[in-house]
Amino acid sequence: MAKRLRDLKEVCAPEASKASDDVERGFLVTGPTCQEALRGLKDLRLHLEVEAEERKDTQSDHRNSEGVSVCHSLDVELAELHSQRRFLTVGMVCKQVAFLRAQHVDDIPSRLLSRFLVPGRDRFVSRFADRVLPVDMSSQPRSERFSRLAQDVLASHAGRPWRLLYEPFRGGWNTISKEDAFEVCRNILGADRQSVADPEITVVCTVQPRFVGLAVVTFDVDYLRVEDEIG
Repeated sequence: MAKRLRDLKEVCAPEASKASDDVERGFLVTGPTCQEALRGLKDLRLHLEVEAEERKDTQSDHRNSEGVSVCHSLDVELAELHSQRRFLTVGMVCKQVAFLRAQHVDDIPSRLLSRFLVPGRDRFVSRFADRVLPVDMSSQPRSERFSRLAQDVLASHAGRPWRLLYEPFRGGWNTISKEDAFEVCRNILGADRQSVADPEITVVCTVQPRFVGLAVVTFDVDYLRVEDEIG
């Protein structure tokens, strides 16, 4: 029985005890169970790869129509084939939460979700995922690193009406608190600019054992909840 419990913990959260020194960027996918979170993550990866590639192909066709040589286009395609995969499945970071890493610097998670979670032709749907939360930048969940992270992510938004969405997942609540997140938002964005009713931006702060993540979204955060079919 004890061995089965250990095995289950390893399946559910193999990354929970690891803290990365690297900046993580990507998407946290939640589900009712670990298995469904992973299946929802797979749905998201496939959707992003297909839709993002279609957009890239359209841009490539446009460049070709403007006179870019065929040889140059082939060189670009060969270079991309040899580059790292665009979205990498990391797996479970804690119970019921999986992480999909964005590998390319041009792929900003919050911007991608503004295309794929709001109602429209490209909207992402999944029978398994509950929510998708963007991580534009991250750090180890330590106070001094979080302060530097907040400055990097939020400084360009200073003065805009804002609100905070704080999501402490299992194992992360005792690292960076909601009050810690509010404090950096007030210091950088302005305490007098906090707006619950009519914000221009929402600061998404996600905390779990692997890292604390920040992102800034301009759409309604209700769209972070995934629909199971296109309405």
